[in-house]
Order: sequence, then structure tokens, then C-alpha cells
Amino acid sequence: MKTAIMSLEDAQAIVATKTAPKVTKDGITAKIKDVKYIHEDLLTICIITMQNGFMVNGQSAPASPDNYDQEVGMTYAYENAFKQLWVLEGYLLKDQLSTAPRSSQAPEPSTEGYERAKAI
Repeated sequence: MKTAIMSLEDAQAIVATKTAPKVTKDGITAKIKDVKYIHEDLLTICIITMQNGFMVNGQSAPASPDNYDQEVGMTYAYENAFKQLWVLEGYLLKDQLSTAPRSSQAPEPSTEGYERAKAI
């Protein structure tokens, strides 16, 4: 199994120096309308609803009941759901950039909901 060449922190520092439009945590968070949790025994489900009505869900459950902690479960379930939004928002931004005019005199593509040059 191959391991990463650099640490996540080093990668994030490099990304922070880039100025092209990109998906950011703050940009995604700004589009979230609602977050709900469902608890069923040791299972925690997080449902994130975006402002446009689209929904994603994430879940978490400990392998051992002795490790159950509701707050931890909520955190892991939220992160599990949030990770799905990175891919979806990345696709949306790529689509917007691919249909934008290529001329240097043309206006930049719309990046509403995305930040520029901020660390992810």
C-alpha cells in the first residue's frame, strides 16, 4: 500500500497559495440550509440539506457499544456526509469553468458560492 508523499497540512498550505477558483469548506458550508440527525441505537445518521433542496447523508456507528459517544457519532456522520459535497461541488465548479468564455477579455466565470485563494 502506498502512502501519501506529503502531509495533509503541507498539501493544504500549497493549495492556499493557488488563486484559481476552487471549492472550499467555507463555500460549501455557506450553501447548507439544514442539518438533521437520526439516532437509532448505536447508529447515527446525518442529513445535510443544501439551499437548493439537494440532500446528502452520512452515518457512523462504533464497532463496539462500549465506544459509543453520541457527540462523536454526530461528528463522524456529519463529516461522512460533508465529504460527498466536495465531489458534487467540484463537479459543479468544473462544469461552470468549462463553459466559460476562454478569451482574456471575457469576464471570469461565475464562482458564486466559491472562494478564491482560501485554504480548504
